[in-house]
Amino acid sequence: MVFDALHAGHVHHLGYERETTPNLDQLAQEGVTFLRALAPAPYTVASTASLMTGLVPQRHRVLRSFGSHLKPIGVTLAETLRDAGWQCFGATGNANAGKLTGITGGFDQWVEAYEGKGPGDAPFLPRGDGTFVHMVAPDWWVGHLKDILEQRDPKRDAFIYLHVLQPHSPYAPPERLLARFADPDYTSSWSDEKEPTGFRAGSTSPLVRANKGEIPMNDADREYTRALYDASLLWGDEALGNMISLLRDQGVWDSSWLVVTSDHGEAFWQHGLWGHNDHLYEEMLHVPLVVRAPGDTLPKGTRVTGLVSPMDLFPSFMQWFDLPLVPDLDGQPLDPVIRGTVANNRSMVLQTNGNRPDVGRTGEATKLIVGHGEGQGELQVERYDLRQDPGEQSPLEGQPDEQVLARLVALMGSLEGYIAKEFERAEHKRVLRAHLELQLASELALDQAMQALGLKIPVGHAQRELRAVAGDLADVSALLEALGYGGDTDE
Repeated sequence: MVFDALHAGHVHHLGYERETTPNLDQLAQEGVTFLRALAPAPYTVASTASLMTGLVPQRHRVLRSFGSHLKPIGVTLAETLRDAGWQCFGATGNANAGKLTGITGGFDQWVEAYEGKGPGDAPFLPRGDGTFVHMVAPDWWVGHLKDILEQRDPKRDAFIYLHVLQPHSPYAPPERLLARFADPDYTSSWSDEKEPTGFRAGSTSPLVRANKGEIPMNDADREYTRALYDASLLWGDEALGNMISLLRDQGVWDSSWLVVTSDHGEAFWQHGLWGHNDHLYEEMLHVPLVVRAPGDTLPKGTRVTGLVSPMDLFPSFMQWFDLPLVPDLDGQPLDPVIRGTVANNRSMVLQTNGNRPDVGRTGEATKLIVGHGEGQGELQVERYDLRQDPGEQSPLEGQPDEQVLARLVALMGSLEGYIAKEFERAEHKRVLRAHLELQLASELALDQAMQALGLKIPVGHAQRELRAVAGDLADVSALLEALGYGGDTDE
């Protein structure tokens, strides 16, 4: 189960002061908690593809939602389990974690939960102005899990993947939960013609505009935003508790594994920005990871300090379920780390979203971030001692290892070039489609003239080509807009 945009820093059993995750906290007592699980990228398309493939983003190359598709260089977790005889069910509340990126291979059933047209199609979330956010309420997932349990073959193992959008923006929690965290006297410090109610539940636009410096925010606005997020998280946690109760009621809890994690974190101005996508500080990368196993398969209540990642789940499942290990994965089995049978001196390569991504490398104690400075060709290099400075507020002085820096700079340049070519490819398809549509209009006019004369109408070149091109195009912007958040830069 993936909660979208869940920063580990907002999880109660990981040290957060607010009680945002009572059911996840209880699950942690029954399972294994990984204290430093990092997403390989601070955005959905890349990190979810890593979870599904066990590969770093630079290898699976699902880097942008404008048309990046999983490269046929390996297999997915679901494909591997299906080939071993498992039933595989999946559902997503986020367009960036589904069929648009090609990560759904191997699932016998896959549901894109956000695809309804209005409140009658699914329990879509109401906004304060009477419109609806196209984001499924957490309770929907409980009912969907019940449907899966009723239709599955009980004689076969089943893999169920649920990608819940909460606590991702737009934050639209019920008032009963928001009241636990928000100041009852809060009023937005700002409003304009575009956003007459200012900062409010269910609206992401003001936060995006504040990131760009277009509108002001004061401390009360920021605290209210955190309260909205925490209440959204608590709402999702309620659904987790209800799903666990459902598994108990169905008599399958004692034999079930349950994994809870996230695809990336969420920043609340620790480094001047809200949200995710844009930098490689811990608040955008650090995610919860809890694994609960049946019986005494794993030591209950264990807290693991070593560096791990959600992409480690693929090889871990292979090991735990006695399946052949898939070769050449970047993810590493978690079981030896849990039991302390290997030294965990791991490092991870990281990258941000965007046309000019930042890159980084982190280990247990240090992190190196390489980004673009203000000038043309200028580099911004930051190093942090994570043990002395976990909040990454005081960059270390001195130069990093020259070889490591050179490799990261080369990676950054290669990623820029690759993404630019992806853009060219996508733009070429858009231009081609527009040209074919114009040609099709001319063909239709000619067809009508032929039909009037009683002549047989051929299938024109434009019609054939348009059909071929249309099959490889996805209107991602419309899907993201339907979700009500962030536009095509929020991935």
